[in-house]
Amino acid sequence: AAGIPVVETWDLTPTPLDMLVGFSHVDVGRAVADFLHAKGRRRFALVAGDDERAKRRQQAFQAAARAAGLRDVPVVNVPAPATLKSGRSALAELLQRTPDLDALFCSSDLLALGVITEAQSRGIAVPAQIAVVGFGDLEFAADLHPALTSVHIDGMAIGRQAAQFIVDRAEGRRVDQRVVDVGFTIVERESA
Repeated sequence: AAGIPVVETWDLTPTPLDMLVGFSHVDVGRAVADFLHAKGRRRFALVAGDDERAKRRQQAFQAAARAAGLRDVPVVNVPAPATLKSGRSALAELLQRTPDLDALFCSSDLLALGVITEAQSRGIAVPAQIAVVGFGDLEFAADLHPALTSVHIDGMAIGRQAAQFIVDRAEGRRVDQRVVDVGFTIVERESA
């Protein structure tokens, strides 16, 4: 109402306030489940933060697993902020409940680092016994052993588009495409 341009970032929503640039967390969850299924994995589990975005990825991941005919996906939810320790504890809990799991999706690369660390301390081979996929594609992901498969979001593209929206509005140009989906990429490395 005040005529001030608003740009929402990171999440796609069907009801943006004004302009929006981001990606679909639901699509991420589905894509990771499909990726693991295509790799021949059939006993999924999930370690997820307790935030709304991670929950959307979690629900979509679980729905895609069910649609593929897989069993229910056990989940360990961890409080924010996620830590390496919470990733380690989550894997320990999952192994007690589901010792035969063969694929794990983590809602952050830090949780995935904890999972890989715990797996290695137990003599569980990643990816031979358990495939691990993270989210965020943080700088350390490529340097882990094994290197972490992760979902990459182009944060620079989000920032550039958000800035362009503001500049266009400030200079009086009309913005016809008010919602931009930058998508995501699953960066496949050694862990999956």
